[in-house]
Amino acid sequence: MSIRKKLVLSYIAMIAIPALLLVLTVLLAASAFMRDTSTEADGGKSRVPFASVRNLFDGRNEVKAGLRFVTQHDPQLLGDAAFLQETEAELAKADAGLLILSSGGRVVYASQGLNADELARQLAEDKSNSKDNRDAEWGPPWQRGGGSSRLSLSQIAYTAADGQPGTVVIVSDMKPVVRFFSRFVPTVLLTLVGTLILTNGLLTYFVSRSIIKPLYALKDAASQIREGNLEHKLQLQPLNRQDEIGQLSRSFEEMRVRLQASIGAQLQLEQSRKELLANISHDLKTPITGIQGCIECLQGGVADTEEKRGKYLDMIASKTSDMNRMIEELLLYSTLDIGKLPFNWEQLDAAAYMQMTVDELRQDPRMAGIALVYESSGEPAWIRADREKLNRALLNIVGNSLAHMEQEPRELRFALLADSEANATVAIRITDNGTGIPAEALPFVFDQFYRAEQSRRTAAGSSGLGLSIVKQIIEEHGGTVEARSAAGQGTSITMKLPLIRAGADHEMPRGDLL
Repeated sequence: MSIRKKLVLSYIAMIAIPALLLVLTVLLAASAFMRDTSTEADGGKSRVPFASVRNLFDGRNEVKAGLRFVTQHDPQLLGDAAFLQETEAELAKADAGLLILSSGGRVVYASQGLNADELARQLAEDKSNSKDNRDAEWGPPWQRGGGSSRLSLSQIAYTAADGQPGTVVIVSDMKPVVRFFSRFVPTVLLTLVGTLILTNGLLTYFVSRSIIKPLYALKDAASQIREGNLEHKLQLQPLNRQDEIGQLSRSFEEMRVRLQASIGAQLQLEQSRKELLANISHDLKTPITGIQGCIECLQGGVADTEEKRGKYLDMIASKTSDMNRMIEELLLYSTLDIGKLPFNWEQLDAAAYMQMTVDELRQDPRMAGIALVYESSGEPAWIRADREKLNRALLNIVGNSLAHMEQEPRELRFALLADSEANATVAIRITDNGTGIPAEALPFVFDQFYRAEQSRRTAAGSSGLGLSIVKQIIEEHGGTVEARSAAGQGTSITMKLPLIRAGADHEMPRGDLL
């Protein structure tokens, strides 16, 4: 669930839950308070159960409706003592009293306990301030006789049998109602406030916790990266989330892994460069030492014959050639590595090109005593390549094979395998029957600056960059290279290059065909 949806749901819950609890509280409080409403009697010495507030109003309204009917249809009953006592008894059940006034405000009848004169005076004052006093209910209630009971007065105008107007007043004690609302309203308000605080507090805590806790985990992970500790992994909880924080956590973890790999590769590259410098320094020192020895012999007169001088000069030339070859390989590799070596692309028939290359190798003096075999279907296999760079890659592989072919008979096999239907590639395979590559070294033979110690040939001017250069050249052609070998059984190196349609007119940027 997204953070936005969580916030929306939490806001809805902050409104819906307090509203629901408020309704339930109102219903329960109203039921409880109306059921438990009581009044005090006997000077507060005892509590006498009283009717509920609803029953109070129902009883008063019922008696009021009866009195209104009497005043309209049979006002003579207002002078009947039995009727008045019965009415007073009904009103007493509803905590109310009866007061009857004549036209001059004189008290005709009053229930026991009412301050009739004070009530009559108040009604007279209110009548003088009101334009229409028929069947009106006075409010707000005033205090009865200086006591603490709040009274509500409801008057009904009538005409007596002698034609004189009069007023029937129902005096209601509002103290139970006031007591009810004085307890009910604070309870509802406190419940509402408490519910709002509790609901909003809990929802805010849980929602903020679900956001802040993973952010602290990200902060801790960022601090670890800042301190250089790239081994510190994020906790599973942020990574397993499906919201925006989960996406951020997964991206952050992926960044950490890539940064770790990048720094590891950089450290490995730096270590390889140090090893290269050490190897090149060692390999250059050997021929230089030999050259220096030959020169000292020539200068010291040790070479006192023409034959000896020629021998020392040949040794100097050989050592110089080895040094030159190592420097050229280092320069070529550096140029390839920084992407500054230009490629001259052209369409080549790989079958014809390999046949020509093998024929040239047969004329090479280094191939004396080595059986060269070329296998091909003879069908054209068009590739887009740099003739010179591809030849350099082939010669590097051949040179590497020659350096490790010790057993007889020595054999070097070339094969061209086209697979145009499956993956549109052509494979150039070179296989020797040399000493092979150890299994532990095989995965690293194409790595930068790698050179297995047991295969080092310092005297031959090897720099250890030959197969690395092969890999870079083939990758620039959009292909791949792999090696298979077994100790004592020889080595097979396969270069796969993408096929193209003969006569196709398009440019092939460096590394474009993958």
